[in-house]
Amino acid sequence: MLSVLIPVFNWDIRNLVQAIHQQCEKAGVPFEILSVDDCSSKSELKERNNSLELPKFRYILLEQNVGNAEARNILARNAQFEWLLFLDADMMPAKDTFIQLYLQEIQKGDFDIMSGGIVYEEKVADEYFLKWIHGKSTEEQILGKDPYLEIRGNNFLVRKPIFLANPFGGLPESYGYVDTHFGLKLKQAKARVKIIHNPCVHLGLETNENFVRKNRYSVRNAFWLYHNHPEIAQNLRLIQTYKRLKKWGLVIPIGLIFKLTEKLLLKNLHSKHPSLLLFQFYKLGYLSTLKQE
Repeated sequence: MLSVLIPVFNWDIRNLVQAIHQQCEKAGVPFEILSVDDCSSKSELKERNNSLELPKFRYILLEQNVGNAEARNILARNAQFEWLLFLDADMMPAKDTFIQLYLQEIQKGDFDIMSGGIVYEEKVADEYFLKWIHGKSTEEQILGKDPYLEIRGNNFLVRKPIFLANPFGGLPESYGYVDTHFGLKLKQAKARVKIIHNPCVHLGLETNENFVRKNRYSVRNAFWLYHNHPEIAQNLRLIQTYKRLKKWGLVIPIGLIFKLTEKLLLKNLHSKHPSLLLFQFYKLGYLSTLKQE
């Protein structure tokens, strides 16, 4: 019936696994919980996770880092059931009916992939504020948006054959627009998508500094899609703005302004009160400095 798949890197998954295991047992359906550890660098966390002794739970340790996308693909290939529920390690179901709601939807059989969404805690420490305000404005579900763009890789349910035919990966960087790329591949494959409100709470926030750094990878992925898969890139707001700048001859000027102001931008973005508007300009400015290889 249900394979719950959890890729993990340097995170304690014991509370998540125990919560999911309890809900699956209560539902009384055949299930398994698989976790792939992508060669975590913190041995104490691997030991804690590997110490979990629960029936129907398996913890797979990789000997080398393969990245989050390939870890997901490994999980799918090792799953024994038709329905795959992917959860990131830093998720926690918002309700104790989380599994039951997904099972009810499976009985309807009117979709190939379903996204339950994510929510954020009400308050976070200042050092995580940029990721928090960005997530709340862009990652919590938006009504009326293209459902394929609402698929969140950290909490989604999919038929195994559909996933294996459209695996994660294919981007030059491991971070940034991975979910979007996956969702739009499914759109091209005409997979039936359904969005419901069955969220997990996102617990693992990046510090402001790390979030900005990782978004440079994200921008490079967007730039690569623009040049290699324009049919996908045209769905990205960042690329839509970039194309307008290019049409107006403003890409080079914006790139120069970015280079002159980058230190000031970073000072704000790394601070206790980062600006989302400046963050958007930072990404657009960085994009405007990139050259096609």
